[in-house]
Amino acid sequence: MKQTQTRALVLSGGGTAGGAWMAGYISALRGQGVDLGDADLIIGTSAGARTAAQLATGTLSQAVRRYRRGDVPAVELHATLPEFMAASMRIIAETPDKQQAARRVANMAPLGGQLASAAERGRMVAALLPAGDWPAQRLLITAVDAETGHRAAFDADSGAGLLDAVAASGALPGMFPLVTIDGRRYADGGTHSLYNADLAAGHDVVIVLTPLPFNDYLRATLDAEVAALGTAAVLVLTADQESLAAIGPNPIAAEAVPAAVAAGVAQARRDIARLRAIWPARASRAA
Repeated sequence: MKQTQTRALVLSGGGTAGGAWMAGYISALRGQGVDLGDADLIIGTSAGARTAAQLATGTLSQAVRRYRRGDVPAVELHATLPEFMAASMRIIAETPDKQQAARRVANMAPLGGQLASAAERGRMVAALLPAGDWPAQRLLITAVDAETGHRAAFDADSGAGLLDAVAASGALPGMFPLVTIDGRRYADGGTHSLYNADLAAGHDVVIVLTPLPFNDYLRATLDAEVAALGTAAVLVLTADQESLAAIGPNPIAAEAVPAAVAAGVAQARRDIARLRAIWPARASRAA
């Protein structure tokens, strides 16, 4: 019998405002004695990759302060997240094979006629993640190989730089330029799954945190991934109505960031009892 339960934290995609919401939520939980950074494994996808890296590298509090000020470097966008989701869902509906659907989504044409500036996006990622090295804590960052449609999971042993992995995980096809790592082009990890919770298999306790509401496809995707976790105790935490209102209809827009981070802090206070029940403090790390 195991003496200590192993824990995994899964942070989903959710746009710039969704990432700010997750950061505020996690930071506020820590202030109330529930430290999700105590996970044995942190898995991040898209905006969740950035939040996961902030948490694992110890820069989350710094990021929260920036989000509160609305201090997010500007990236000129030519489409909205709902437009990307609609285009992706059309491709998925036409392509029963999941891998081929991911490949097609990864290579979709620019939405709104052009992609955002790679330089502007690079500045944003670097500003929100000032730590350039992989942390000692186990961290998985998901992306999708644009040529094959296969999911990639970058970690400290993958040979990819942390900033490159995070940039690749959030490279929304049709909106941002894809990111080249070791000669291969990678797209947003959400092209495979917004969650990638199945990568937490083998852990006893798994928390999935997502700022985006479910549709039928997203719910079925997460349900299948949770089923793959077997007997693990799984808690799925989603943005409630107050938080969704703060995040707004286009979570990739930076304007909603201050309201989103504040909403994350407020919801953490509402959810704290549920978290304490499944994620008690570890005596060896409580300090």
